[in-house]
Amino acid sequence: MPNSPPCPPKIPDYSDQYISPDNKMSSHGKCKCGSYIEVLQPTTPYLDQAGRKKAVIYLHGFTLGPSKIYQRHLDHLVQQGFYVFYPIYQRLICTFSHNLLCTFIKVIGAIFDPCRIDTEKWVINAISSVNNAYADMKDLHDNVDFFLFGHSLGGLQALSWPYYSNECQTENSLQIAPQQILAADPIPTSNSNIPQPIRGLIQPLFKNIVRIDCTGRALKVPVGILHGASDHIVDLKNWIDNFHHINSQQKRLYVSTSDDHGYPSLSADHMQASINTNFFLPNWLSKLFLGGVGTEDNLNWRYIWFALDQVVRGQMLAHELNFCMGEWSDGVAVKPITYCYLSIDDLQDCLPSQTACDDNGHHD
Repeated sequence: MPNSPPCPPKIPDYSDQYISPDNKMSSHGKCKCGSYIEVLQPTTPYLDQAGRKKAVIYLHGFTLGPSKIYQRHLDHLVQQGFYVFYPIYQRLICTFSHNLLCTFIKVIGAIFDPCRIDTEKWVINAISSVNNAYADMKDLHDNVDFFLFGHSLGGLQALSWPYYSNECQTENSLQIAPQQILAADPIPTSNSNIPQPIRGLIQPLFKNIVRIDCTGRALKVPVGILHGASDHIVDLKNWIDNFHHINSQQKRLYVSTSDDHGYPSLSADHMQASINTNFFLPNWLSKLFLGGVGTEDNLNWRYIWFALDQVVRGQMLAHELNFCMGEWSDGVAVKPITYCYLSIDDLQDCLPSQTACDDNGHHD
């Protein structure tokens, strides 16, 4: 009998971080208007040394509105005592049915929305819905630090938030200025990198395009891009051409690498930040249209989740992260995260970023 393949690292022990296991969720706005938002509120808020609370604005990818796609990550954040604002900025796609045909019809309806695919309006929807929900939370006013996280199109929306936020401010609105921004596999332009099977149908539907070469000039806070070397929706080389558009001088591009040393393998693809896609798409369709399958694994725990945890807790800045990817069960190290400097002329400029860690994935 051949030896069984080694297993990937186990989930880290978060018991010392989960100070708020019981929490509540409230919702505001209307899905048909693009103003729907879910707010996760910890019963025991995390407080930093200055007594300030922490909040994460979490922006989903294109047609990936239902929070179930990212639910375990959202739960992980709120259980640490962080407030989580999850705006579903795209109309008509706030929930998915378990019936594949119903889900397909809903996705098609959202894509072929009579209002067309207005990604500029979507980021303004997100900003407005967060502003409205925040205005109702009196206990947070003047006592909270905000952080932005987004995946895919949501990553571009997060990077574009400072550019558009002034358009959404009114005389009575509260200013939400993110302390730092992390984007997982973001697209550089909202009508680019559409999967080939539907590219010809979808591209003509876009209007009011969001572009990092325009919105990036408003970025002045620390920025980290968490990319995957096997992302075939957003080729890594796209960010060689676009990284300089991020105006912040505190920025870094991190890159994960697929690792098939053991089973199940780790796939650093476009969906590495998501947790669950099989409840609405079979794996082959997910790979074809989404660029990967959403599963919770080591790339979530020790890469995506770890990055956001450290930034929100103030333990690291978005451009100064180091990662501890752990070991396969046979003792072989998981392939490390690499990082690239401020200006990227060639992918060879990317260097390993890995430190020693204990069995739970914590830094020594």
